[in-house]
Parts: sequence; C-alpha cells; structure tokens
Amino acid sequence: MAELMGYYIMVLSTVVFWSLPYNTSSLNLDDPNTFLCGAEKTCVCLLFIVWKLVVSIVYWMFCKLHCGFRDQMNSSLFLLTPCTAHCEDSCVHGSCMAPNTCRCEPGWGGSNCSSACDSDHWGPHCSNRCQCKNGALCNPITGSCICTPGYRGWRCEVQCETGSYGNGCQWTCQCQNGAICHHVTGECNCSPGYTGTLCQDECPVGTFGAGCAKTCHCINNSKCVHINGTCLCDAGYTGEKCDIRLCPEDRYGLRCKKNCPCHPPRTLRYAAIDLTDFNKLYCARRNTFK
Repeated sequence: MAELMGYYIMVLSTVVFWSLPYNTSSLNLDDPNTFLCGAEKTCVCLLFIVWKLVVSIVYWMFCKLHCGFRDQMNSSLFLLTPCTAHCEDSCVHGSCMAPNTCRCEPGWGGSNCSSACDSDHWGPHCSNRCQCKNGALCNPITGSCICTPGYRGWRCEVQCETGSYGNGCQWTCQCQNGAICHHVTGECNCSPGYTGTLCQDECPVGTFGAGCAKTCHCINNSKCVHINGTCLCDAGYTGEKCDIRLCPEDRYGLRCKKNCPCHPPRTLRYAAIDLTDFNKLYCARRNTFK
C-alpha cells in the first residue's frame, strides 16, 4: 500500500462490495467516475481483499467515514476520500452528519441547531433534562447547577445551615439573642421579646412578645417580662396583673399581722424595705424615691 497526495491508493486484485441494509445503490464497475456513495449521499461499505507478497489483508472501510471512486487512468486503483453528507439548511451550531441531519453542539437544538436550550434542558440537541432545584440555573452545555442564594449542593437541593446565608452559604449570620437569620438575605428573625436590626434590644417597656407587638396589662406600676408578658409586681401586690394587694394599707409583714406606723402623708406605696431583714418595712417620705 502506497500513500499518494494524502490519500491511500490500494492495488486491488479482488474487490468485494457490501452494502448496508438502508443503502439501495451499488458501484458500477464499468463507470470510472462512479462514486461509492448512494443516491442519498450514503456510502457503500467495501470489503477489500488485497494480495501483496502472497499475504492476504482484509480492510473494512466504514460507510460513515469513507467512500471511494475508481481512478480514470487505472481501473485497478481506487482513491479513498471522506464521504461528505449534505444538509439543505446550514447547521448553525453543529455539523451535518447525514443527509439533512445536523449534529448539534451542547446547548443547542432544533433541526438546524439554531435554537438555544430552554432553562429545563441541556446538552447536544437539548436532549438532557436539568436536575436543578430551588430556582437554580442549569448550564445549557454541562448541565451543572448554578445555585440561587441560600442553597447549595450538586442540585442546589440543600438549604443553608442555621447561622449561614447567601451565595454558596458563605456568609455568617450576625443576629443576637437567639435570633435566626434568613438563609437567603441574612435578615434576622428576632426571638420573642427582642427587636432591632440584629435583635440586640429588648422590647420597650410596656410591650412584649414576637416583634414586641403585644401590650402589657400589668397595673399598680408593675412591669412585664419582655418575652412572655408575665407581670413583675411591685412590693405589696400579687396576682396575674398585680391587681391584688397583699396587705391592707395599714398592715404589713407575714400574714399582714404588723401594723404600719406610717403617718397619713406617707403610704405603703412608698414603703421602703430593710435589706437586712425582709420582714421589716419602714415608711419613707414621698420624695425619697425619685
């Protein structure tokens, strides 16, 4: 076998022709210009039996790769050249692989490979369905998922862990007092009883609960717990709303057995407690506590 001008020239002593089932044409040995391509631009498969130095070599030339024609000067020579398919419409983002059949590049589809894949498909001819979750974008060429903020994972199926948020879950939450931040924006969702951008402040006096939206109903100058609204009664009062006086105005102490030595201008409301003995009360002037 010798090589001539980039083509292979084969000296044939015997040529046996073999056609694929879909091909209806065959080679006319009497016509020196007959191509080994069928009427539909498909190649005829050839089985070459070449005798050289009494050694038999069998060559298969596949239809999709090559076809040949007889040399006009020497009928015993066959030049082999690629068989080129023909497509009437140009394959915009692909190549013609068979008569009027385009092989599209990844990310493109349609009869002439001019249509970009939609958001749910990828690959050659847009033949693969995207597996992305939670609004993630699908790469039309590779099918890889581009996650939206707040999600991660191969298919963007995993929400950011508590304490992280944003693109790729790379940001750390700054919320305080047990607040949880939104996995997408990082916005703090305050625990009941707290307010502020980072939930750093307790509810204002007189309010409590989630978003400090509830109003305390404690009376007798009592305050409520900023978390659940429980009343913190002043001395001398009890009850759910601090509406029950522990002792009459003129009595104090355990079981209210002691008389209060206060003078009329002074009242239990302004009574002071002896920190060394919680059973002792003494009266103070109104202007003592400011």
